[in-house]
Amino acid sequence: MVMKRVLIAMCLFVAACGGEEDDAPVAWEDMSFDQRFAFMEDVVLPEMKETFVAFDAKFEGMTCVTCHGSGAADGTFAMPSPDLPPLPATEEAFAEYVKDPEIERWGTWMFETVMPRMADVLQIAAYDPMTNTGDFSCNGCHTLEGVEQ
Repeated sequence: MVMKRVLIAMCLFVAACGGEEDDAPVAWEDMSFDQRFAFMEDVVLPEMKETFVAFDAKFEGMTCVTCHGSGAADGTFAMPSPDLPPLPATEEAFAEYVKDPEIERWGTWMFETVMPRMADVLQIAAYDPMTNTGDFSCNGCHTLEGVEQ
């Protein structure tokens, strides 16, 4: 009788433990809309808000609208956002664009800080202009002038 109770207790214990939990993060491209929304709210927004506030305190009030613009209001959260400043679509136009010291300051910060941090948070390879590789670049967020998205 004691052995029967021990076996029942062991079976219940093993059943209660269940299998191994799958703690592996789900890749961004494999997430559902709801998973992406939660990830953006819980991980991306706090991380990027910290990054933006460190650059300029005016981003203290950063919300989904800051990056997603009208896409946050209509619930699509589509990116790239037509509400962010569009970037020049050619190398020549871009070279001219960054001659403005303020644009150059923002562009350098975006390229050296924002883009790699966002790519890291999303676990997507950041674009590398030296090798022309990587999946996350400026136009992950910004549209290009004259280019239909």
